Amino acid sequence: MVKNILVVGASGLVGSNILELLEDGDSKITLLTRRKLEDKAYLKQIISEFNNIAKPDEMDSIDEVYIAIGKKLSLFELIYIKKEDRKDFEMVDFDYIKNVALFAKHCGAKSVALVSAIGANNKSSNIYLNVKGKIEKEIMSLGFKKVVIAQPSHLLGKRPDEQTNYLISLFENITNILGNLMIGPLKKYRNISAAQVANSLVSKMSSDDDGVYVLDFENFKNQ
Repeated sequence: MVKNILVVGASGLVGSNILELLEDGDSKITLLTRRKLEDKAYLKQIISEFNNIAKPDEMDSIDEVYIAIGKKLSLFELIYIKKEDRKDFEMVDFDYIKNVALFAKHCGAKSVALVSAIGANNKSSNIYLNVKGKIEKEIMSLGFKKVVIAQPSHLLGKRPDEQTNYLISLFENITNILGNLMIGPLKKYRNISAAQVANSLVSKMSSDDDGVYVLDFENFKNQ
């Protein structure tokens, strides 16, 4: 069956990999984006600010939505976000994501896939993990038949048109080595490629099973 799929965050690390996978199938793809991406005849694009998303009159009904957006943070901000920056972070990683999910549901979507983070917990004292946990809980409460949440640790890969960051490269080289020492429950904190995360999400969304699914390292590594 041909699906109508909405992809949000197609210019990002996981989102671009999701789009690449979906482009190889028979689905009809619509992008929801704040700025127009490369023109492709088979892609529809809705240009909108995520705080006020209006449904175009000519838009087809949506079957499922992939949400892969989030405010880009430094390595330090993953540990501590300054008080003056928290409002902007919460706007993107909670408000925008909720708005997108509600928009997709209004358009008929029955399934949603969300890129979150390992350790997401709405009771965490860490602002980053707290907000990630809150939006996961919110998405689960919206009444989708299928919810697939990816909880990766640090993502490996390069965003389209991204310049090399040597500090990030050094961090990745060190943590890739240290990751071999992470066994048992710690394994889920190993670095993982964005392509593997995208593969896992698309694979699970393509299955016929409804329900709530949370994917982590064990799911990603087999893709």
